[in-house]
Amino acid sequence: MHAPASRSRQSPGASPHSGDGTPRHRPRTIAELADCALDYGWDASMGVKHWLKVADGARTKGKLYAENGDLENEFIHYARAATIVLEKLPAHRDYNATLNPDQRHNLGLVSE
Repeated sequence: MHAPASRSRQSPGASPHSGDGTPRHRPRTIAELADCALDYGWDASMGVKHWLKVADGARTKGKLYAENGDLENEFIHYARAATIVLEKLPAHRDYNATLNPDQRHNLGLVSE
């Protein structure tokens, strides 16, 4: 039998377990989520197209996590995609040579 909802909130001196005996975990802070988002192994020697695929994969995963109500992983993957597209790629040595002006413009629209 589950504990009533009003008793499921963590209070001082409360058990670190939920009413059904499973351990509770506190949500990660924004700083912790941001640190996770930056943990994707940026390597400037990899090509721009590689990083576009990585960013697209992160965006796709973010959407799936959103559909499943996993807000923490949604944040991590959307932030990862945004960091790659808005911060890392424009500074990549091959950015201007690989992408034409229209493609660069379209990537910039993400921030507008």
